[in-house]
Amino acid sequence: MSPWKPVLLISFLAVAPALAEDMPHQLTPDLIQTERESCNTSTGYGVDFVQWVDIDGDGRKDVVLDYRAALCGGQPEPYCTRDGCLIKVWHAEKGGWRKIFDGRVGRWSVGTAGGKAELLIDGRPLR
Repeated sequence: MSPWKPVLLISFLAVAPALAEDMPHQLTPDLIQTERESCNTSTGYGVDFVQWVDIDGDGRKDVVLDYRAALCGGQPEPYCTRDGCLIKVWHAEKGGWRKIFDGRVGRWSVGTAGGKAELLIDGRPLR
């Protein structure tokens, strides 16, 4: 066995319980795929990585994975670059989740329009 495999396994196990508690398990395959495609070492996740927020005013909490709170081998790259930071937005739907945004942004927030919540990407509503 490679000397790195136990270290990676220990790193994964240290992160997994927090993620399992904070993130719907249906989103885990996408998270793992993003790690494999983007980071050649372990990824660490901060407490602000999983954001539960109603992005459309339907009363259900949706999930924003904010890679501003992720580090690849202790560095923000490749998740954050001069083009912005990666976010993935998952909309809660009856019986599951649907990804509605996957890209780099300078900033995101939830605002209101007509008394209803809406997700703002770089100050513009996500439609």
